[in-house]
Amino acid sequence: MANPYAQDSAFWESALEHYHWDRLDDAYGQIVQQGVGEAGSFLRWYRIIEAETVTRRKSEQVEVTPWLTFEYVPEEIRELRSELVRAAVSACDEVAHRLGWEHGEKTLLSILAEETDAPWAVNPYGYCVTKEPYEKICLPNYLVDDLEEFAQAVAHEYGHVITNAYADGYAPRWLEEAVSVLVERRFDEQTRLRFASGEIPWRLPGDLEVVFEATGREEAEEDRDDDVWLAYQQAGWIGRYLVSLGDELRLGRLLRETANESVLRNLRLALTGRERVDGALQAVYSFDSATLFRRSLHWLCQTKLP
Repeated sequence: MANPYAQDSAFWESALEHYHWDRLDDAYGQIVQQGVGEAGSFLRWYRIIEAETVTRRKSEQVEVTPWLTFEYVPEEIRELRSELVRAAVSACDEVAHRLGWEHGEKTLLSILAEETDAPWAVNPYGYCVTKEPYEKICLPNYLVDDLEEFAQAVAHEYGHVITNAYADGYAPRWLEEAVSVLVERRFDEQTRLRFASGEIPWRLPGDLEVVFEATGREEAEEDRDDDVWLAYQQAGWIGRYLVSLGDELRLGRLLRETANESVLRNLRLALTGRERVDGALQAVYSFDSATLFRRSLHWLCQTKLP
């Protein structure tokens, strides 16, 4: 019997290639005929492509710096455009300064169309995706009503832009989020207390990575959302602990070390069953990820939010 998933996968591989090049009409034109695949296995991607296509068809783009282009639906943004652009550039400048980054990576910041702010949105707080020829940040439309929330979201996603460029895509998701939650400045004291008391688990590196990898799946949404929130908070505290050992520029160095292409070092890591990030942590902080997670929890238990 033929495998129905194989046909779906082959079809979607073509659609996602269009998506990778931000050819949204081409991608959507394919998936609207094919549907979401056997058992809805591509529902998440369907929703993402649909939301970005709806936005693209209504939007305008303006280049605000040599590295940042702003995409928006004119009738939905109106007089807010100038304020949003200033807030976005300011947030990106601050994050770049903190991590020792020089702007250069082409970035498209897209404010999604208002009609895509729906209960079925799979990334309700925004997301960053690597495309050609730029990194693309997509933010939900509701954020334009609060400049502070908007700037925090931009900072978080631009943190992903910098992390991906520095680490050349080799950073584990927990490290990506450690950087992004740190620069976003969104920490919850009650969650810290729950971690410190042992009420909620402090996950090991592999377990934390599993939670992030599950982001966007359709099953057990309420439980999943709570787990993802706690995972973001844990990652953020790990980022804060690393900064406590030096400064944020040192964190930038850690990301660059993760992309280190030393054949000897990476072979040694592979033979001992460790990841690139362990080699980077050893080079910059003189300990591995297991030690980092253990020390971060100990530090968290003794630290209060300012």
